[in-house]
Formats: sequence, structure tokens, C-alpha cells
Amino acid sequence: MTGRLTSIRRAASPAPPWPLFWLATTVVWTFPHGVAQWWSAVLDLFGATPNPASTVFGSDLLRVADLVDLVPPLVIAAAVLTVFGAGLRGRVIESRFRLRARFPAPTVVAITEFARAHLPHVEVLANLNRTDLPAFAYFRTPRKPRLAVFAPLVVLWQEDRAAAEAVLRHELHHCRQGDNALLGVVSPLEFVIRHWPVLFACTVLIPTASLWLADSISFLSSVDSRGVPHTFTQLVKLAVPDLVLMLISSASLLLAAITMPVAASWSAELNADHMAAGATPQAMIDAIGRAGTTGGIRPWLVSRLTHPPRALRKALLRGGRRTTAVAAVACYPLAWLALLGWELVAANAVWLFLRLPPGMIGAENRHAVGIWCANLWPVWLAAAAFALLWPFLRHAWTLRR
Repeated sequence: MTGRLTSIRRAASPAPPWPLFWLATTVVWTFPHGVAQWWSAVLDLFGATPNPASTVFGSDLLRVADLVDLVPPLVIAAAVLTVFGAGLRGRVIESRFRLRARFPAPTVVAITEFARAHLPHVEVLANLNRTDLPAFAYFRTPRKPRLAVFAPLVVLWQEDRAAAEAVLRHELHHCRQGDNALLGVVSPLEFVIRHWPVLFACTVLIPTASLWLADSISFLSSVDSRGVPHTFTQLVKLAVPDLVLMLISSASLLLAAITMPVAASWSAELNADHMAAGATPQAMIDAIGRAGTTGGIRPWLVSRLTHPPRALRKALLRGGRRTTAVAAVACYPLAWLALLGWELVAANAVWLFLRLPPGMIGAENRHAVGIWCANLWPVWLAAAAFALLWPFLRHAWTLRR
């Protein structure tokens, strides 16, 4: 038994720690190249730059459109705060969830022994009064991983030991891989991602409504070629399509800002599923089936931002170890295609708003793709090198934890 546990403990994951790669490349490459644009948006938002349409009623409302451009630096700041605030985050977690160390319940003792057999220096804390989640792993420091255990895991341990062990292996792998330095409970990064409805309202709906209001007032106060004031019917026919295009553009930019961290989180979850499943994935499939999202539509939608759909996770596990390994490795790189898609949708909505002819829009799309590739090729090169070197680095990375 000891030999088997040692083998499991030292198993190395197929996928690199894409969340940490995203953070590193974002800080080293994305942030320096975006500072000028973001600073310009800040100055414009607070009125530090001249308003070329100051004579137009409500034109100052146009400045709030800069809010959506400030979402990327907000995401980056949240990620940096998450990593460097690990110790504080750990204390907040233990206070918020009322976790106790050395919990005397026999099942918790058994869970602790199992966890330490897989990750010897992990500390297990528990609160059996909470019934809304089974368990999660977190850091006090990268060298002090901790596992929080709650009532549903204790029940699962008693009813389906194999599924409970799969849950524990999944969570412990997050610690071994270093995922919890960036992701997990009380993570500022996940807080920003999970509260996307608030971001959507503050950076898309409110600014777009303000823009449309200014445009509508200007439209209704103007006259047509006959000197007759425009009517509300004309406003609906002419301005509403523009409103829809502005909404599409701003919403696409917001989704583009969170695409890569979401993909990194998905990759980490698929990777942990792969490692927890081992040669017999049914236990992990059962564990995923028991961990349903509760609380309505919004929690379900929000959970999709940090975890892949349960149906997808179970389908990949049924496909075998090769399938789960490929999915964990490829999830993050493939997200660049989604990122390009969102950015093109945003750009095309603007071009349609400006009434550019189809031929010119096609040329602008080709030009935009060329610029996008030119800006990101160093990051792609780094990702390819990291993925190719990972088979040689992963054992050392795993043993450090």
C-alpha cells in the first residue's frame, strides 16, 4: 500500500501549470505593452483630455465608454494581488469558513491520513457544520498547503469511499501543481471573474446606455434636410441598431479580457481530473456527479467561468487517460482562437457602427489579424517552449511540492 501511495504522490501531470504561465506572460509581456493604452483610457475617463465634441449636448457621457478598456488591468491587478496575498488569503479563508485544525472526528482523521499519504506536508482543517461544499485546497504559503474538509465529503467518504478519495486527489493535485497560488476560494482573480455580471453592468450596460442617451438626445434635437425635427420612430429605426452594435462590441471586449484566465482555470481543473482519475476514472466521474451546483441559474453560470461543464469533464474521463491529458494540455492554447474571435466581433461591430463598406471591413479584418499575430507571437513561442520542456520539468516541479 505504501509503495502505491508513493507512486501516486510522485505522479507528474501531463499539462503545464497554465494559470501560472498566464500570470507570468501577462506581467512580463501584456502589461508593459498595454500600459500606454490603459493610462490614456484613465485620463479620458476622468476628463483630463480635451473633448473634441464639447459643444454637443451630453458628449461628456462618451467618456464612460473607456471603462471596458480598464477591465484587462483590473484582471491583472487581481491576479498579482492573489499571488502575493496568499498568506492573508489563507487567514481569511480559515476565519470565513470557521476551519479547525486537528478535528477529532474519526472520519476526518482517516481523511487526514489519506491526504498526508499523498502530500505529506499538507494540513487538514475541517468544519462539519457547513453543507454547501465538500472540500477545497488552499495555501497559507506555497510550502504550507492546506485542505479544508466539510460535511458533504465526510458523508461521501462513508457512502462512496472511492469517489471521496478522488475528490481528495483532485484537490491535492491543485496544491502540488501550484494552481491554488492563483485560483481557488477567496481569490481576488476568481472574485473578478465570478462577478462578471457586475463587470458587465458597470463596463458595458451603463456606459452603452449613457452613449445611447447622449446620441439619442443629439438626434432628437437635430433636424432633417427639410428642417423638420427627428421623431422617436426615426430614433428607434436608426439609433437602436447602433445601440445593439455598441453592446456587442463592449460585451465582446469584456469577454476577451477574461478568456485566457478562464481557459487557464479550465485547464487546471481538467488536469486535476486526469491526475485524480488514475487508471480507473469511474470514481472521479461519480465524484463530479455528486458535486452539483446549487442555488439557481446565476451560480450555475458563474461556475462555468472557473470549471468546465460537468458533462464535458465526465465525457473526457470516459474517453480515457490520453483524452483527458490532451484536453488538459490543449485547453489553454486553443483559447487564443476564442480570444481572437471575441476581438474580431468587437472590431466588426465598431466597423458596422461606422458604416464601413463590406470590402473595407474585409481588409480591416485581415489587417487586424496580422497585427494580432505580430503582437502575440512571442507569447505563443514561450507557450510552445514551455509545453515541450514540461515533460522534462514536471517531475522536479512536482517533487518541490
